[in-house]
Amino acid sequence: MSEKIEEKIREFEDRLARTQKNKATQKSINYTKAQIARLRDQLIKIASSKKGGGSGFGIKKTGDAQVAFIGYPSVGKSSLLNLLTEQATDSKVASYDFTTIQAVPGMMDIEDAKIQLIDLPGIILGAAAGKGKGKEIIGAARSADLVLILIAFQYDGSIDFEHLDQIRKELFDAGIRLETQPPRIQIKTRTRGGIGFTYNGKQEMDQEEVKSLMNELGFSNAAIYFYEPNITPDQLIDYVLANRVYISEYVVINKSDLELEKGKYTDEKITKIIGHSNWIKISALNQDNIRELQHDIFQKLQLIRVYLKPPGDEADMEEPIILSKNATIETLCRKLHKSFINNYRYSLIWGPSAKHPGQKFNLMDHVLLDGDVVSIYLRR
Repeated sequence: MSEKIEEKIREFEDRLARTQKNKATQKSINYTKAQIARLRDQLIKIASSKKGGGSGFGIKKTGDAQVAFIGYPSVGKSSLLNLLTEQATDSKVASYDFTTIQAVPGMMDIEDAKIQLIDLPGIILGAAAGKGKGKEIIGAARSADLVLILIAFQYDGSIDFEHLDQIRKELFDAGIRLETQPPRIQIKTRTRGGIGFTYNGKQEMDQEEVKSLMNELGFSNAAIYFYEPNITPDQLIDYVLANRVYISEYVVINKSDLELEKGKYTDEKITKIIGHSNWIKISALNQDNIRELQHDIFQKLQLIRVYLKPPGDEADMEEPIILSKNATIETLCRKLHKSFINNYRYSLIWGPSAKHPGQKFNLMDHVLLDGDVVSIYLRR
């Protein structure tokens, strides 16, 4: 099944590559993109049906956040997992390819948080279509809070940036959108009236392009609004298919002990090639920059620490509750116990999110900040 879908995708991709982009061909291009997206959607559903549950992949998500290690074979994922978790796992380490054949979990303690790290088998080309352990790897990556892509220095002193590009493409083809946010689009279906299109700011697509693309995606009558400028056809397709996941990315360049020319890859050059500054050079062999990487992972996950103050007692400043950025009082209540939602009266908050010490909040939609101290009052 996957092979036939992949073959159709290649046919459409070849057609897309041969089509010269201009105003006259835009509808044809959008049609082809829609067909590719639909076919890839079928592959995503096949991969997602595994739910990361292949042999050795039935790993329960625990801790305050989960990080998936993605990389080609023999870039040092297992060695790095052991270092970050201080040998708390049994991830097999060797110098030959495909040592890890199952997903191996470990727990990293950092900044009062417990971060679950998943060492996944080495990804290969065609993983998005199910080659190798592709279905299981992609399924596990889709559920992670952070994708940590490992590449490495080669023996000639170069960095295998081409592997980074290939991994990103495999993840993109599997519906994983790295380092980006969902497009701000609203679509309301209706029974008549065709496709209506309104927008905010200058757009790449005009009324006819949007109408044509929506028709290809199965919509005959709908009101569409773009909340932000320059929405692309790909973003509209992503929004309509509604099964994309948006995950943060961090790039680790391992084996810095093989770097021959210190001036060949400046920080500025690496940042330009990678496309962002969320990266680090390490040596798992020499244990260089491992502590820095731990802190970077915590920062990239955008976790916050909230301290509980039982009514009438002192605050517990030793064991904070770890939450994600933009968590609310309701998020905190749900993490504590569902009864806190049903019996909630109000909260008192001391800290960065309060205008004054002990500010009272009757509603649970208040956004908490790192370092807040919270007292929750319940109905008796």
